[in-house]
Amino acid sequence: MHHNGIDGTSAGTSSQPGDGGPAPDANPWQDTIAAADQALEEASRIQRGVQHNLKLLQEVRSLREELRKAHAEVDRYRGMHARVVVSMRQLDEDHVGEMSRLQAANEMLQVRHRVYKLMAEHYARAALNLDPETFAAHRDRVLQHVLFQRRRGVSSDDIGYADVAFLML
Repeated sequence: MHHNGIDGTSAGTSSQPGDGGPAPDANPWQDTIAAADQALEEASRIQRGVQHNLKLLQEVRSLREELRKAHAEVDRYRGMHARVVVSMRQLDEDHVGEMSRLQAANEMLQVRHRVYKLMAEHYARAALNLDPETFAAHRDRVLQHVLFQRRRGVSSDDIGYADVAFLML
């Protein structure tokens, strides 16, 4: 029977007392010490493995927590982005509506400017006396005429003095 000693060398044991081997009482202690050393080495190795696994498990938990925080931050930014997009669309719609309103107001001001210009030309040529009621009546007729011509596709700049003179007689 062979056993490993403390230093890793094999020690032969014999169950018979006179064949030149060590005494039978000495071997059991050496075998027990060698087995205990091996068990301690194996336990140390297992303990190092367990510690390494615990360290890895702790790192995994830490990474999971970081990932959860990153997902929460992504969700928060996604929500902010959605609100900004909705606000931008609303602003764009408001801008388009305001631009349309301003464009219509601008066109109306241009038409009125043209009406006043045509009336001023008429009064300058006819040298008529301006009274407020006559002026208001002429202005309304000329305005209606210019708006009618615009609906037909005629630009207000293409309407001349001669086109509206008959309205102010």
